[in-house]
Amino acid sequence: MKLQALVESEDRIEDVLSFLREKYPEKYALLENWEELNPSLEVQELGDGRYLIFLDVPEEEFDKLTGIFPSKEEAMGAFLTTAMEAGWEEVPSSYVIYHADFEGDKLIAAIKTEEGVSKYDQLHLEDMIRKMLRYPRVVVYSSDVLTYIKDIYPEVDSKAYVISREIAREKGRAPDLEDLGKIYGIDTSTLEGKLQLLEELIKNPVKLPDGEVQIRPYYYPLET
Repeated sequence: MKLQALVESEDRIEDVLSFLREKYPEKYALLENWEELNPSLEVQELGDGRYLIFLDVPEEEFDKLTGIFPSKEEAMGAFLTTAMEAGWEEVPSSYVIYHADFEGDKLIAAIKTEEGVSKYDQLHLEDMIRKMLRYPRVVVYSSDVLTYIKDIYPEVDSKAYVISREIAREKGRAPDLEDLGKIYGIDTSTLEGKLQLLEELIKNPVKLPDGEVQIRPYYYPLET
């Protein structure tokens, strides 16, 4: 199980445990209260005084807790719940790609997962949402398409990785999706093509009309 937490520090973090104990005691408490486990810690500098701390607990470590919990799975569930309450997040390992277009006056939405592409009309969006709920990240190009599903999936904002926002963060603005399609040689006249392009765009670096740009991976904490 791999967790992550965003922290801030004016100085470079050398000793992770000491730093957490002093500056983020609620996050350090997770390690203190689950002392039976032996996790590894890693720090990644993001810039502007921000750091990402990764906490990795091998699954076999939870075997130590089967005398306390009925099963290893229940121990892992309890640990994750406690971790989230302390401000840690499980590092997302999967995502669903989503886009929507109007065909005439009818909204057609589509998602792409490891199972392939699925399309839905406006009357069956709830079926799509049920599938999307399995994934910790929803990859979109623009936040505009989220408005079509917010009524039935209000928490989607907290899971959405918005590619145009990430490009704009680095370059000041993001090109239209259709312009990127020309660069990548992908036909964006269909939903299937747009989903294929989005899948390419999350593979760094992103190709732009004026060069390339590195954007942050989809699994980074979204609040950064």
